[in-house]
Amino acid sequence: MNAANAIVPRFETWLLRETGIDASSLGINALERAVLERVRVTRLGLAAHDTSVAIDPAEIEAYWQQLNVSRDERQALIEALVVPETWFYRDREAYVALARLANERLVRDPMHVLRVLSLPCSTGEEPYTIAMTLLDEGIGENRFAVDAFDISARVIEHARAGRYGRNSFRGHPLSFRDRHFTALDDGWQLSERVRDTVRFSHANLFDLQAGAQAPYDFIFCRNVLIYFDREAQDRAIRVLDANLASGGTIFVGPAETGLMMRHAMSSARIPLAFAFRRSTPEETNAARAAKPLAMSAANLTAQATRTPAFTAATRAPAKPPLASRALAPPPAPAKPPLASRALAPPPARAQQSVQTLPPASTPPAAAEPLLAAARRHADAGDFDEAERLAHQHAIAHGPNVDAFYLLGLIADARGRSADAADFYRKALYLEPAHYEALTHLAALLDIGGDRAGAQNLMQRAQRSAARAAQSTQSSIDDAQRSRGLHAARRS
Repeated sequence: MNAANAIVPRFETWLLRETGIDASSLGINALERAVLERVRVTRLGLAAHDTSVAIDPAEIEAYWQQLNVSRDERQALIEALVVPETWFYRDREAYVALARLANERLVRDPMHVLRVLSLPCSTGEEPYTIAMTLLDEGIGENRFAVDAFDISARVIEHARAGRYGRNSFRGHPLSFRDRHFTALDDGWQLSERVRDTVRFSHANLFDLQAGAQAPYDFIFCRNVLIYFDREAQDRAIRVLDANLASGGTIFVGPAETGLMMRHAMSSARIPLAFAFRRSTPEETNAARAAKPLAMSAANLTAQATRTPAFTAATRAPAKPPLASRALAPPPAPAKPPLASRALAPPPARAQQSVQTLPPASTPPAAAEPLLAAARRHADAGDFDEAERLAHQHAIAHGPNVDAFYLLGLIADARGRSADAADFYRKALYLEPAHYEALTHLAALLDIGGDRAGAQNLMQRAQRSAARAAQSTQSSIDDAQRSRGLHAARRS
């Protein structure tokens, strides 16, 4: 990579100007790798990943000149950097909220035709999920239209074809696949009825002009703002707001909620949907009057590691601390477990919302039902019961990353930022690469003014996502090689 070091800043500036993407958010050396791949292809006539020939700095300089005069090459470099990572019904709560809000909108105005925007739409899973959600809700295809934009022409072409492999179907239930897809030898074909409701366009988010098209009732812009620098984030949110209909809703990614709150946007208060609407004048005035949250990385760390007192009523069965159990044989003297120390109600401020917990009596076999019930209550907006069940699970069964993460989400939804950060840190203590906890905590640090801490966490999150994507691609490659080997044997 030494050949690229001297001129990479030029490419970083170009990428930010062209797309709004901060190169550092893509992961270490991602832009350098993409530039060198395009140099091999366009200047040396090699395969993108062929590293057998050293690249002269003069070739990179020549490629820079080519990039500036060739629109096709600019698009090709963007394509090399865009790595789609999506699937159908990702973050289901957003689609549950969409169905309810869409029905309410049509009840108020039966003649209205719903307009929905998905950007970036990637390979089409999100806009098609929007369409399937509305159709399954009994809303006819003539009652809504979905526009889908993406900066990558390659993924747009993929989306229009409507053919998907196993990686696009994750989690359960998958009953929608039986309703809307036809099985093929190598995947599934989406029905023409669903495909006809979505209009795909090759466009950048910043190409949207206010008033150039009718405003949208719903906008899905999820997990892209985190890649922008601060100025591009603010500009993007202003573009989205300018294209949002009165009373409309914007859905963002979990780590982007703090970004929306920097603007005249208020939470729609739909649990785990990460939905926002334009703030009322009263809400805007209240936000301006509120003092900014002072939350540095240092005092968050102190909060996450403090050990408040606890009573016998909240004491779990004695276990050695997590670090001892993970790194060495359990010591003889029993110590209060991490769960009891971490989950005891914090002093003063947080005690108002944390209920007194019953003695730990739930058998280990009931661990998953407790967490599942906690999630159901959180989805329904019953935060008190969800919090009680999640605490009860942690007290009865010890530290659990899913319980800590859920408690963080609940605290986040209730506006208890310090508690939320505390729980996200506990989740990361157990699972340092937990993508959602990393991005949520990064958003809280960003709101609190700790830009360096937030950027560090986002870089960790991107590395985690890249490793997950690489693992998924390796599994796909192995499966393809296996199918090819079987086909060769049959022939």
